[in-house]
Amino acid sequence: MDFSNMIFKIKMKHILYYAIFLLLIISCGNVKNKVRENTNGQLALVFNEQSSSTFFSDRIFGKVEMIPLETTDDCLIGRNPELLLDDHYFFICERQQQTVLRFDKSGKFINRIGRRGGGPGEFQGEIADFDIDPLIHSVEILASGGQILRYNYDGTFISSQNMDGFPQAFIKSGTSYWVNLGVSKLISDGRLLKISEDGTVIEKFLPLETDWFGFMDKNFTRCGDIISFKEAFNHTVYRITDDGPAETAIIDFGRYAFPKNMYGRNQFSVIDELNNKGWASIYRFLENERFVYLSFIVQQKGMDGIDGYFCHWLVNKNMGSSVLQIVMPDNPLFEMIDRSIQLTVGNDLVFMVNAQMLKECTDPFFNSANINKSSLSEDANPVIVKLKINDF
Repeated sequence: MDFSNMIFKIKMKHILYYAIFLLLIISCGNVKNKVRENTNGQLALVFNEQSSSTFFSDRIFGKVEMIPLETTDDCLIGRNPELLLDDHYFFICERQQQTVLRFDKSGKFINRIGRRGGGPGEFQGEIADFDIDPLIHSVEILASGGQILRYNYDGTFISSQNMDGFPQAFIKSGTSYWVNLGVSKLISDGRLLKISEDGTVIEKFLPLETDWFGFMDKNFTRCGDIISFKEAFNHTVYRITDDGPAETAIIDFGRYAFPKNMYGRNQFSVIDELNNKGWASIYRFLENERFVYLSFIVQQKGMDGIDGYFCHWLVNKNMGSSVLQIVMPDNPLFEMIDRSIQLTVGNDLVFMVNAQMLKECTDPFFNSANINKSSLSEDANPVIVKLKINDF
């Protein structure tokens, strides 16, 4: 994904006010690794951009497995795909064709799931989010208008329902849905909702007292029974429990932190402040029993500057150790690695890489896998990379 273009092409200040919400997906820094639990039992992480180390290395990861995804006219994967997986399949949300593609663990394309249209089993608008349930072999798609559609793994349509409002992201937990409505005064009594299968609102959480722009974001992540929820303009991460969201991690970004009173102020004044001092925003937060992985962006000079970078940060909760690496836009890994990363119960970090860039990659770590690079081309689908995390 061309994140460098997304961040650094913006020059006009009036465009900045709208672009900042769409551009929270680029680059970030590295830490003098401080990992601890605070008095409330929350994981407290302190970011220090002056310290950096190599993230993709034999010290951090053991086995490297690469799986090229089959490339045919029926399963082409464009920009900004989203990856989910279970023990047997990879599921790719394909934004250009507005469908979900299923591949087996060898990379062979199996079938499509869901499509845009006006007929039975089709959805209006675009895919805002999607989820899988490995226990019953189902895929659920949240369309941008608030419609949830359920399908079997083979693509057979099961049922659909409509939700009030305009949910931006969702995840299913047991027989309930957790839905993020984003930030708007229209839903000031709660931007995070717990909803029953029939669409009834059970409870509302995280009230808001002011109006902000809406934006699309991947808020929910799941690893086994652990469901995490984070927001682009908040450095607190929540774990979803039956009783509601519980703060599980707080990241101290120092001078890049968001103002504590930002929700009580005019959004334009907050954006001006962030543009002048710099800011950091969490892009992906993943947690299992042993590890936490998070990626985030840091923009040092505002949206019209050039000092943005991306960070990979991996924390070993048991050992109290961590590793964090800055990836600058001129680093080949910045463009090669897709930002849709997953952490498994078995301590694998799984993501996609651009096939042509992988073919040209000279990094010794990524060249350690046994893969036939001659079969990769500019038009090939991404390659799935699975890294086994060492107990560093």
